[in-house]
Amino acid sequence: MDPTILAYIVQGVGGAVAGNIMGAITRGGGGIVGRTIIGAIGGVALGYLASPDGANVAAVSNLAANWSNLMPDDAALSGHIASAITGGAGGGVLGLIGGLLIRERS
Repeated sequence: MDPTILAYIVQGVGGAVAGNIMGAITRGGGGIVGRTIIGAIGGVALGYLASPDGANVAAVSNLAANWSNLMPDDAALSGHIASAITGGAGGGVLGLIGGLLIRERS
């Protein structure tokens, strides 16, 4: 895993994209800004749970390890893709929850 902040940025972007998609599908989530923030938080949180330097939850780490070797010739690119997928998964889950729980009053 990349020891710099770039991994967390990639996880946040992946989470923001997935959070926006899941929040838009469920037609909730507090608008575009709310879905972006919720998704980015979810992406970084799941990345922290999977990180050996973070919480290192074994079940999440084992799941994230499935896509950690997608580009075997380029370890750095493989790490960034894995961070984006991990962030997207976390952002998607929180985007779905936020989309179902946060609704406009009408």
